[in-house]
Amino acid sequence: MSLLNRTSLYKTVDNVNEALFFGKKISKPQAAELVNWISTRYDTENSYNHSYGLTGRDMRSRVHTFTGERLLCASMRHIMAEEAARVVLQLSEITGSKPDSLKKTNEWFYRMLKASETAGKPLGTFCCGQCTIGLWRHLNAGGLPEYQKHISSGLMSLHSNRDEAGKWGRFPFYYTLLALSEIDDPLATKEINYALPACERALKRLNNSSKFSKRKKELLLRILN
Repeated sequence: MSLLNRTSLYKTVDNVNEALFFGKKISKPQAAELVNWISTRYDTENSYNHSYGLTGRDMRSRVHTFTGERLLCASMRHIMAEEAARVVLQLSEITGSKPDSLKKTNEWFYRMLKASETAGKPLGTFCCGQCTIGLWRHLNAGGLPEYQKHISSGLMSLHSNRDEAGKWGRFPFYYTLLALSEIDDPLATKEINYALPACERALKRLNNSSKFSKRKKELLLRILN
């Protein structure tokens, strides 16, 4: 199945994320085609802060995180920009070169994060819980290297949002677990350990009725094992 959907940035990014999550091979020609097409979405009509933009079809459709949380409005555009940049970065490891669109996107993201810091937002976070996790996913894949040092500060903000039931208030449970599972930091491990009882409860309730359920189940099994 082709990973590229020329009518949808969301579906293209989601297809690549699924292939990478389940360890499916992406060839160099495939990766190059994907990077080239995603780069055409740079600074387009639905872009967030001069980054990769959703298509018109995406804007009329339901858009979700990889783990199934619904995305809306500005958060949707921001998170999909972070996820697209993350995917381009990972595909560039296959092609052996990074496109100019990624460099330009990084420049605008750095400005965005500096403005957030100036406005008093805690380091390692951005906007809301969902947006913060989208940022972490991008950082942990090697994006925005000058900002990666602030992940630990962001994890402390996550810790302060614990609800003592295995979750973190404004941070979406599964999308947060996905990011934590990718972060090599003792603070991330502590948050995963805190969430283990909630993971066990969630696993018992899940079925395989949708692609999101299958992804959630696989994520929970990886964490619990």
